[in-house]
Amino acid sequence: MIVIYTSEVTNRLKYTLDFVFQQYFGLEYELTDNPNLNIQPENIYINYSNISINNAIQIFQDELLFQDNIQQQSILISHIEDIPVFFQTESTSVDVPFDIFSCIFYLLSRYEEYLLHQQDEHGRYVSSNSILAHKAFQFSPIVEIWLMYLKQKLLTINPNLPFKKYEVEFLPTFDIDSAFRFLGRNWWKHFPNLSNKNAWKVLLEKENDPFDIYAELLLLLKEEKLSSIFFFLLNDDGDRNSKVSPTSKHLINLIQQISKQTEIGIHPSYYSNRDKLLIQEKNHLEKIAQQTINKSRQHFLKLKFPDTCRVLIDANIQADYSLAYPNISGFRAGISRPFFFFDLPNNQPTNLQLFPTCWMDATYEYYNKKSTDEIKIDFSLIYQQVKKINGSFVGIFHNDLLSQQPNKELFKYIINQFKKDILTQ
Repeated sequence: MIVIYTSEVTNRLKYTLDFVFQQYFGLEYELTDNPNLNIQPENIYINYSNISINNAIQIFQDELLFQDNIQQQSILISHIEDIPVFFQTESTSVDVPFDIFSCIFYLLSRYEEYLLHQQDEHGRYVSSNSILAHKAFQFSPIVEIWLMYLKQKLLTINPNLPFKKYEVEFLPTFDIDSAFRFLGRNWWKHFPNLSNKNAWKVLLEKENDPFDIYAELLLLLKEEKLSSIFFFLLNDDGDRNSKVSPTSKHLINLIQQISKQTEIGIHPSYYSNRDKLLIQEKNHLEKIAQQTINKSRQHFLKLKFPDTCRVLIDANIQADYSLAYPNISGFRAGISRPFFFFDLPNNQPTNLQLFPTCWMDATYEYYNKKSTDEIKIDFSLIYQQVKKINGSFVGIFHNDLLSQQPNKELFKYIINQFKKDILTQ
């Protein structure tokens, strides 16, 4: 048993300790506010305070987890055993000289995204705002690196602690923004370019639609024994949503076919935070697929804290996969594995799980143009980070981009890397 002394128990602290010990480490722990610990040899004792206690691992305590407001924090980056940290102390009398719990909470709660910051044209938090943009972090899975550091401290006390074991995971996920290039349109909203001879060939059923790569894709996933999630956009209003009508028989047939072979989720439309629109789109997808939908990923990765998460909770979404930046690869919250959304203004944990994604094909199509070889280098950097922590690599792919041969080959290259190094273990 892990016994943790602290002078005060707050929602922020309890949320963080639950994540660290129960959810990530898989260990039971208990809290005490009595500094006179009744030392039992079978227990490990942690002193999370600024007083001294014998026979306990002392972790430096900052103020963040004991505050109940949102305010600018004093962030100074330094290194401990070559690991970048903040919320640190210069004291040499503590075993962990930085507040690892406050650091983890700061990133998982997305605290920095509640502070005054720059937004892009879509109202999104800009990656350059983040502390993780600093060269010391570079959007690495630093939370898991900190947790490995803490794990080693605990193992020096008891090398037989039953920590949860992890293996590297690869989950390809697919955003189906426009399921087809020419098929399934409401011509009153999105009139096809009939001067394009390929459009006529598709509409007259003489050729397959260029974006219809699903049979080949599903076969590949089956052959490689890969789980996957397909997120469907069911709104064709305006230029920033799908070109395919949500009532199209082609789309309905596609959803029903895919939902029988793999997991599906809702891809909430550009304005889905308004007027219960997400609930309408989710209900429509449930009606088509004849199943409950509890997974989502925001179109354009429009994730705003806490607003978007509250809308998702209202719609009974249990797992969201939007936690990524559109313009860079890496980890927006400094972690590869899922965690529960903490509603910072309400100072309350929730049951909504956030699943980080770390790589997206559209990043290199629309935001950061690179050659195929350069993209492979970017992938390799993230991939090596994930391997070191036995983390989770969740990638985002798009059917329209996979219809292009270079992107198709890149997708196969990524699969082969995991197959070579991971899937054969």
